[in-house]
Amino acid sequence: MTHGRNPKTRINPRSKKSRSLLTRTSEGPENSLESRVARLEARIEQMQEEIDCASGTMPPKMREALDSIGKKHPGPDKKVDDTELELNRNNLVAWLEEHWPKIVTPLLTARSPGEVAAVLTPIATAADIRPAWQSAIVDHPAELLEFLQSKKFRRKPPKKTVIDALHLSHSEQQKRAANRLPTRQIANAMAGVPQLKWRTSLDKCSRTPSSFRVSYNTAGYYRTIFGLGEQKP
Repeated sequence: MTHGRNPKTRINPRSKKSRSLLTRTSEGPENSLESRVARLEARIEQMQEEIDCASGTMPPKMREALDSIGKKHPGPDKKVDDTELELNRNNLVAWLEEHWPKIVTPLLTARSPGEVAAVLTPIATAADIRPAWQSAIVDHPAELLEFLQSKKFRRKPPKKTVIDALHLSHSEQQKRAANRLPTRQIANAMAGVPQLKWRTSLDKCSRTPSSFRVSYNTAGYYRTIFGLGEQKP
C-alpha cells in the first residue's frame, strides 16, 4: 500500500465516475442510448407522416390500411352516374336496333350464355377496342340470358304498342311505347352491367325512356311482322 493512501483513496476518481454512469444506465434500460435512439426515430417517423398529411401525400401506413380494406372488400363499385347510365342505354338502343332483324330469332331462342355470345360477338367491335357500353352486354351473356328468360322480359309487344312506338310524333306516349319494345328492354336492363344488377339497371332506365326514334331497320321489321304501312305524323 502506498504511503498516505487508504483503500478508499486507491480508486481513481475518473474510473469511479465512469463506472457509476455505466451502472446507472444499466439499471435504467429506458435511458440507454439504444432506447433514446429508438424513441427519436419513432418521433421522426411520426413527424414525417404529419408532414405528408399536410402536403397531401398519403403516409405509407395509411396506404397499407386502404389497400388492406380493398382486399377485404372486393367487388365492383355499385354506383353508376345517371348520365353515364342513360348514355350507355342510348348507345345500346341504337346498336341493337341497327342489327335487330338478323339477331332477333337466334338471340331470343338462345339457351346458354355461349349461344348468346355467339349471336352478339360477330356484330360487336373487336374486344381490344370495344367500348364499355358494348362490353356491358357482349361480355356478360349470362346476365343477358337471365333477363331474357325472366318474367320481366316481354318478347312480343302488342300491335297497339308497336303502332304507338313507330309513330313519327315525339310524344311521351310514343316514347313510353317504344320503351316496351324488346330492343329497349334489353338496353335498359344491360346498360348498368356489371356495376349494377340487370334488375336495378332495368328499373332505373325504364323511368326515363330513351328519346331515340325507333331505327329504320327495327321499324321495318315490326311493320312487316304486323302488316303495317308507312305511318304519317
